[in-house]
Amino acid sequence: MALKTAVGVLLLLLSACTTPGVSTQRGTTPTPGISFIENDWKKALQAGRERNIPVFVDVWAPWCQSCRSMRATVMPSPELLPLADRFIWLAINTEVDTNAAFLERYPIDTWPTLFVLEPEQGEVVSRSLGAVSVQQLIRYLDHSEQAFRQGREDLAQADALALAGRHEDAATAYQRLLETLPREDARRPGTTVSLIKSLAATGRALDCVRQTAKELPALSRVEDRSRLLYVGLGCALDIETEEARTLRSALEQEALRALDTPEGTLTSPQRSSLYEVVCEVREVTGDEPGMKKLAETWWRFLEAEAARAKDSEERAALDAHREMAAALMDRPEVAIPALERSEQEFPEDPGPPSRLASLYLMAGQKDLALAASERALARVKGPSRTQVLVGHARVLRARGERAQAEQLLTQALRELGPDSTRSQRHRRILEFTLTQLREDNTPTP
Repeated sequence: MALKTAVGVLLLLLSACTTPGVSTQRGTTPTPGISFIENDWKKALQAGRERNIPVFVDVWAPWCQSCRSMRATVMPSPELLPLADRFIWLAINTEVDTNAAFLERYPIDTWPTLFVLEPEQGEVVSRSLGAVSVQQLIRYLDHSEQAFRQGREDLAQADALALAGRHEDAATAYQRLLETLPREDARRPGTTVSLIKSLAATGRALDCVRQTAKELPALSRVEDRSRLLYVGLGCALDIETEEARTLRSALEQEALRALDTPEGTLTSPQRSSLYEVVCEVREVTGDEPGMKKLAETWWRFLEAEAARAKDSEERAALDAHREMAAALMDRPEVAIPALERSEQEFPEDPGPPSRLASLYLMAGQKDLALAASERALARVKGPSRTQVLVGHARVLRARGERAQAEQLLTQALRELGPDSTRSQRHRRILEFTLTQLREDNTPTP
């Protein structure tokens, strides 16, 4: 069962995080050690002005597995405590409506995204895309604080161009900066990731892959290479030239070498994301046996991570990838008990029943899928409702209720809010699913 046909098309449309999904309704304090201001951008800037220190921002979403894993395992690290008084710490949940003004000023297309802002005008000092380890975060904060104190503008200008959607100009700026950075400069890994993301945003997928292959040797740390490989292999999935196939194969081997590194070399989300993207590579290249074999290894890794999780939140953060791995193995039943447990432990959270609906549907249990989807719909609020509606439409279609499914999606399209970046993304998802539904001539009971 291929990722793109089982769960992947929707996930790819929503993606930018490691794994998109459904909003949760859980507590949001990321760590008892460092005090975060939650969802109050203006308060954080004011605090930064009063103390003349920069503002660190963790932009996350409850459906993002990498975000939640970072909040459960990276942010509580005692290694961060020496940095506590050097920054104002702000967490922005992109699912919260009151953060709309922040998201208009700082558009997000990758979860998690980390910022350091100067507090006077809220200008971006630095930006980091994707999940990081404790040591990567410390290096990022150290160089960001130095940039804040010394007024460095090169990286900030490139980030500002990317945030403004001027990705061609941003790519040029990032490229120029890379040409001046020493190999061991702490800014190099993040700058490279930002460069290839801007290349991808302009449709230059092959350049994204080329740049990934070019920059890998300059990164000595496997955790830095893993961030680059995840994005670069994503760019390589849909290019079918001889050069692209050669580069994709080389990057796949690099990813496998990263997966072979000892335990503790990579964070759990970094390792899991590499499993995900290599499975996708094998799917697009038609290597179904290799894909399933790797998915089984991925599944065993996820089960081991769940067994050593410190609490239910850390364990439930694995749910999205467990759903994916089970789908890739064509064994949805293996993930169902874990998701049922998550639903019991978080009865207000729409995420577990939404994922259960998908798994039940793959397993042919249409009545259970409908009941789970209805539970998710009853709980979900905010932007995540789009994905739950899409999942519910697919359950209805599988039950032979095509007209009801079309009506559900059409009504959701009519109810979309103003034409913001967020609503445009959700409109694309709904329209894509509606088109799929209308073009699907598969007989149903």
